[in-house]
Amino acid sequence: MRKNYILFLVAIIFFQLSSAQTLSSAPTLTFTTNTGISSDNIASDGDGGSVNISDFNIQIYNISDVNGTMVTPLTWENAGFYTAGTYTGITANVATGRKGMAIKSENGSEFKLNQFQYLNWGESQAEGAVNTIKGYKNGTEVASTTFQGYNNPFLPNTVILTAAFNDVDEVRFYISAGGYEGSQNFTNHSINSIQVSMPVLSANSFDLNSKLNVYPNPASTYVNIELLTNETSTLEIYDVFGKLLFSQILTDKLNTIDVDKLSSGIYFFKVNSNNGIATNKIIKTK
Repeated sequence: MRKNYILFLVAIIFFQLSSAQTLSSAPTLTFTTNTGISSDNIASDGDGGSVNISDFNIQIYNISDVNGTMVTPLTWENAGFYTAGTYTGITANVATGRKGMAIKSENGSEFKLNQFQYLNWGESQAEGAVNTIKGYKNGTEVASTTFQGYNNPFLPNTVILTAAFNDVDEVRFYISAGGYEGSQNFTNHSINSIQVSMPVLSANSFDLNSKLNVYPNPASTYVNIELLTNETSTLEIYDVFGKLLFSQILTDKLNTIDVDKLSSGIYFFKVNSNNGIATNKIIKTK
């Protein structure tokens, strides 16, 4: 009996491993149940009947503002809820909905967002709702576009992202114009069938990263920025909310930046030059 039980556990583990996909296979997350979603108000890969991504963890949740502040609730709802053919998806099942939604890497690793299916179950054509969608990398905005928040007559549409979203660690979309509420504080977003894949780095990213060293990391009192080129560059330091804290022209090959007065936490060092833009995530310790 014990032997059979062990074999059963092995079979389950083998099935989970064999059914998992890697980010390089461009998996599509399609949620078909509420399992694991409403309990923490986050839809992760592997929740709700979606595929488990073995080398990447993604989180999808509702946000209350353009800064990506998480807000509850989040649930998967069936076709009867939406009354839109066979469509099902994750949403905020409250009359006022929410400002928007976020699709985010759990540990800050980069990915490419290819597309997702979107349905707004509260807007009408007359209200002309428009959604803004922005991509971020290391806290810095790297992509932005818009799409319509209504598809007559309350049917889902597929939002296909441009190459600007090839290398991001977070994507947020939110109502930005029109809408029945008038002030764009909220609407009735819903998404499903989210396809992600490996990030595609630009040539400029390779060029500048190969000519730049940033150390130590973590740092307590200072950070060195070593430029392996004679080209003048600009440094910008941002906090996790995307607020610019400091900027400086870098004219020397070795530049020492004082971070002693910064509070403990995560900061983003963005270096701009003609070779491109490089962003480094720096951990500030006491």
